[in-house]
Amino acid sequence: MLALATLIIASSGPVWIGVGSLDPQVPPLLVERIDALAANSLGLGQRQSEDLEAWQQRLVAIDASFRQGNLEASRNAVSRLIAALTSDQHPWLQSVNLLADALLMLGQIQLLLDDELSAAAAFQSHHALRPAALPDASLYHPDTLLAYERLAVATLAGARRSLQVGARPVGATVWLDGKPRGQTPMTLNGLLPGRHYLRIVAGARSIQQVVDLGNEGRIVSVDLGAGAQTSGAFFAAWRERAGLPRLRSALVSSGEGRRRFALALRSRAQGYELFGVRFGTEGQVSALSMLELADEKTDLAPVEALVRSLRDGDFSQPPERLIEQAFGRPPSVIKPLVLGAVASGVLVAAASAVLLALWLQDDSGIVIDPGRLR
Repeated sequence: MLALATLIIASSGPVWIGVGSLDPQVPPLLVERIDALAANSLGLGQRQSEDLEAWQQRLVAIDASFRQGNLEASRNAVSRLIAALTSDQHPWLQSVNLLADALLMLGQIQLLLDDELSAAAAFQSHHALRPAALPDASLYHPDTLLAYERLAVATLAGARRSLQVGARPVGATVWLDGKPRGQTPMTLNGLLPGRHYLRIVAGARSIQQVVDLGNEGRIVSVDLGAGAQTSGAFFAAWRERAGLPRLRSALVSSGEGRRRFALALRSRAQGYELFGVRFGTEGQVSALSMLELADEKTDLAPVEALVRSLRDGDFSQPPERLIEQAFGRPPSVIKPLVLGAVASGVLVAAASAVLLALWLQDDSGIVIDPGRLR
């Protein structure tokens, strides 16, 4: 299991809170796209890109060695690559696709080495990760295709498992096997038995865990720590749209003295609004901007510029209209007071009428209906 600490851009720079969604209509894939872009823009995702490129090159080299007939060397090399891809020292995102390809290659090699038991384990692991992605008939020998069908598809047919995921804070994004699945708390049904790669993200915090769905389903509950609680409380307060004071309260409760910035997405009738905000050391808004995104596949080049501007503080004081559009309006305290006073007056009048009616009834037989006095 891997817990990544809240990311600070520089020792004297602002703290990156992360990317959040303000309503359930925002697709998790769009949130993750923007989060990955922000990480790259801030210099936080460079290593991941370098690792992916290196792993892809290793897989190509292993395939070339396999085609030259170097079965033992290829098996050892692909086994080492699988160990690297399943390590919790990197995010389980795009690397899971490479892992699936490596498992398929390993199963094919094991077949040629007459190790059907190991081939079955590799094929079943691949099928659990990518149940809809059967081996390409144009790339694999017919014997490999038949073995995959017999050892993986037929063996696991009808076997389904569930995975229940809970996390603090509520609303953390759930990734399973490199794909976004929704937000906590949630239950994933229809999963194949085998090893699955669970990643739970809240703001700049994440936890990863291998979940083995063997003979039964699993329940996983995680706590992403104080930093994630801050991020979760921050975005939860923003979702309330109860005005800037409510958001500042959630932000300042985690401690003052650092500048911070974040992005949040909200759905519209068509497309999405992306708000970028930067807070000063006392929780005041020092920068705020809004971008309109047409759909989840839209070009994110303007978002990259927005992230860098928020980091560098290249904004003027935002207008009140934009602040209200982003955070909503604080609830009125006058209206509840007026309604309370009116309600109190009605109750007093009704009680007085009842007492008067009882007094008159006792002395004169006259009955007064208190309802008619309202």
